[in-house]
Amino acid sequence: MMMWLINYIHALVAAVLVGKVVLLSFVVAPILAKNLEREPFGKVVRQLFPAYYVLGMVTAVVGLLAVGATMALQGGSLSLLFTGGIWLIVLIAESYCHSPLTPESNAMRDQLKEQEERGTVDPELLAAWNRLHQRSVYLNSLVLLAGLCLVALVR
Repeated sequence: MMMWLINYIHALVAAVLVGKVVLLSFVVAPILAKNLEREPFGKVVRQLFPAYYVLGMVTAVVGLLAVGATMALQGGSLSLLFTGGIWLIVLIAESYCHSPLTPESNAMRDQLKEQEERGTVDPELLAAWNRLHQRSVYLNSLVLLAGLCLVALVR
């Protein structure tokens, strides 16, 4: 009975992880981008992303706990170590995106907005912001791929 509950929790957090990425990336963000002007879109996104990354961190911690509980009850295996490693990668990626990436990206975006209002935009600052944004997209894709792997690995 205990293993059933641990496996259920593990499957649930893997599904939540994949669901949060799919929902935000393929449903919420495109709808918001299509229907909101740039300023309100930015305000909404700034509210969404911290909670989005915290949800990812929580799922990763619970996933790691489920792997640890499974190892404690059944002993370790290569598969469990691999699964734990994937959860650890998710935790690191989500934590990095939560802080420092998002605050740094927001600060750069604020600087760019001020420059746009003055009529001059520093191309180096814009390039730096684009690199941060691209990094967040890559990390989000990594988390989605990791989540899909975790769904496949759930016992």
